Amino acid sequence: MADASRSRLRWDRSLSSYVGRNGDAALIKTLGFTSKRYPANAIIFSQGDNNDRIYIVEAGWGCISHELPTGQRQILDFALTGDVVLPQSYGGGALETFLAQTELSLLVAPTKTFTVAAMKSPHLFSFIVEALTHNGAVIAQHLANIGRRNALERTAYLLLELTARLQRVGAVTCNGFECPLTQYDLADALGLTPIHVNRMLRELRERKFLEFRQGYVRLLDHAGLMKLAGFDGDYIEN
Repeated sequence: MADASRSRLRWDRSLSSYVGRNGDAALIKTLGFTSKRYPANAIIFSQGDNNDRIYIVEAGWGCISHELPTGQRQILDFALTGDVVLPQSYGGGALETFLAQTELSLLVAPTKTFTVAAMKSPHLFSFIVEALTHNGAVIAQHLANIGRRNALERTAYLLLELTARLQRVGAVTCNGFECPLTQYDLADALGLTPIHVNRMLRELRERKFLEFRQGYVRLLDHAGLMKLAGFDGDYIEN
């Protein structure tokens, strides 16, 4: 394409269309990708598992978390349509658990096969680099959110980030989106208790910033919410 920006990876497109668009359509057959479906609450892989797979989310919501010996968990990120999940490991064991929040459709391939192919294709290499950059930027923002924002700001920030990420895949309509997360999920992602999360959602509703009812988030004052949270979505767009 004449416009180089149009050939950049967009997280709302599947790997197959990305590769095909860039002239490596035949290469996709060598990557070993298979499409798999998982029911809600299914564990794709657990912390400690030996795992050498790369995952691309075709549809649904997933959850990536780190489990503590006490049984508590810290949700590190939510895997949404178009996201790439590259398991982090140490000594051969995964450092995270990947869970299906909803019914989840994934493209799955051996990491080694994909990496070898990427060495032969600048487009696939760019795909991996952008995936790692994107994932790192999201995790960095989540760390700053928990470490430096108060409870109200961090709740608003996470919901704004989900909004921005879902907008990229056309999953936001009428200033809102379907959200399968419970207050327990939000608590584990925000470092709060479920009761505290409930209070924060109530305050955001009473201040007419947003509503979260019956699995649907509706933004009432998007600009005001961004100002409250200090939200800058450049790390999602870039």
